[in-house]
Amino acid sequence: MDKLNQVAVKNNKLEKYYSLKGNFWSERDYDKTLFNSLKNKFPNEDILLQLLVSRNIALQDIDDFINPKLKNLLPDPHTIDDMKKASDKICDFIKRKKKIGVFGDYDVDGSSSTAIVCNYLKSIGATFEYYIPDRIGEGYGPNKQAFDILKEKKCELILTLDCGTSSIEEINHANSKGIDIIVVDHHLEGDKLPDAFAIVNPNKKSDKSNLNNLCAAGVVFFLIISINRSLKENNFFADSEPPNLLKFLDLVALGTICDLVQLDLVNRALVKQGIKVMNKLLNSGIKSLVDCSSIKDEISEYHLGFVLGPRINAAGRVGDSKLGATLLINERIDLNSSITEKLNYYNQLRRKIEKKVELQAINQVNKNSEEIICVHSKDWHPGVIGIVAGKLTENFKRPSIVISEDTNVCKASCRSVKNFHMGDFIIKSVRDGFLISGGGHEMAGGFSILNERIDAFKDYIKNKFSVSDIHHEKNYDLEINLSSVNLDLYKSITKLQPYGMGNPKPKFLIRNCIKTFVKPAAEIHLIVYLNDIYGNSVKSIAFNCFQTEIAKILTDDDEKELDVLCTLQLNRWNGNENVELIIEDILKK
Repeated sequence: MDKLNQVAVKNNKLEKYYSLKGNFWSERDYDKTLFNSLKNKFPNEDILLQLLVSRNIALQDIDDFINPKLKNLLPDPHTIDDMKKASDKICDFIKRKKKIGVFGDYDVDGSSSTAIVCNYLKSIGATFEYYIPDRIGEGYGPNKQAFDILKEKKCELILTLDCGTSSIEEINHANSKGIDIIVVDHHLEGDKLPDAFAIVNPNKKSDKSNLNNLCAAGVVFFLIISINRSLKENNFFADSEPPNLLKFLDLVALGTICDLVQLDLVNRALVKQGIKVMNKLLNSGIKSLVDCSSIKDEISEYHLGFVLGPRINAAGRVGDSKLGATLLINERIDLNSSITEKLNYYNQLRRKIEKKVELQAINQVNKNSEEIICVHSKDWHPGVIGIVAGKLTENFKRPSIVISEDTNVCKASCRSVKNFHMGDFIIKSVRDGFLISGGGHEMAGGFSILNERIDAFKDYIKNKFSVSDIHHEKNYDLEINLSSVNLDLYKSITKLQPYGMGNPKPKFLIRNCIKTFVKPAAEIHLIVYLNDIYGNSVKSIAFNCFQTEIAKILTDDDEKELDVLCTLQLNRWNGNENVELIIEDILKK
């Protein structure tokens, strides 16, 4: 039987269902013995318990998972290699009232990291200068000119945040100018480390901290804990109150969610507490951005990842790269209002450019191939190629490389799929001489390549990957009835928040839904009421579904029942609360 027309396939006794989006869906497996042993701990919450157990949360970690507290989960910062050496050096500069340079990456994680350091230094009266490189003119990572500019501003110590682990030449240049460099990063180490004064990076091969899931903002938070502790021990705060470091957790949460790192227990604690701080709107820049974004509900990880983060990122992609960090550091309401307006404009511009590049990139994709996608053009804006690579991977379920051509050195962004480590692949490609430089994580990365080497690189990547059924697989958490969708269920599963990498928002399969009252929304979404034979009805939304198979089946006149994959969303209106469904996919019949 043709697998694409097959409704259910037996695989290790789990049924797999083919969907309209081309995925094979199967129910997430879970330990039945553990489930039964914990039923007394979660009375009348079987769905929550199954969600917990299916996420492979160890028995001893369940309490910390549901209620992650910093005091229980944060280890000593000095478990990170070079942390003490770095903080001692920074403390020495602070005590001697010497200016510290801060060089941050232009993405959300880099901007958040820069703001954490600068806001901390400002709170204790230390002097600093910060520098965010221009994505187009300077590219990713430290550069010699930037180091020279910070040196001219009397910075003899420079921290590189969310970058620097592979900047060998640039740091050698800084050393020759008498500048000490402290790298604070989380990217993978290549064949050789730069000759920096200290490299604080839990993904360094020699690091034994087991904190390798931290984003740069997380590493920076551990750094200021270490600095603050050292200053206390040296009576720096004899005549003043030391700053409350918890107020910086909003920026840690922002960087952690937007950088898509694994939400292990430590990151869960940082994000959960950080979102609490975020909702207090202590940071003037964040308050301005929230006000301008028309966020009415309590701020959640969704708003960080899909509302606030993209606006901060937009400045680095298609505008003035330093605006994101400046917004998060500055305290002037009038200036922040102006910056926020610019960020909104850049975000709208980014969307237009991104859509154009996406359509052109799709036209280059060989849809019959099963290999790594590699597309390129001289007309593509470097600021959107990462987003486009993500769209290609989502659509074609293959690793994607999108290259913005230049006459000499070209920039590329990459996104990957399960079981293909993009960061390792890029580092190997650099080692094999096809790329100038690059790096990344398991699911994403970027590199520089000479224009004349693009064709050779495309030959090199052939046969490095082949699509198989495993890359089409997705999991839903469990099957429920439409009648189960209510406020009690929604409130129960929110105990799993924050959602993110390693802890996705729970997905449910609801069978035999009957569609009614289908209507378009904003010209790209569909609103539909799903009913069952018992008279239950739930408002549901299919986002960005126009011109897709899902739109066709929702809008046709056929009254056949639908098996829907969905998540739950709370809607507040006129003082009332009700639960809606967000349609993720529909099984093929």
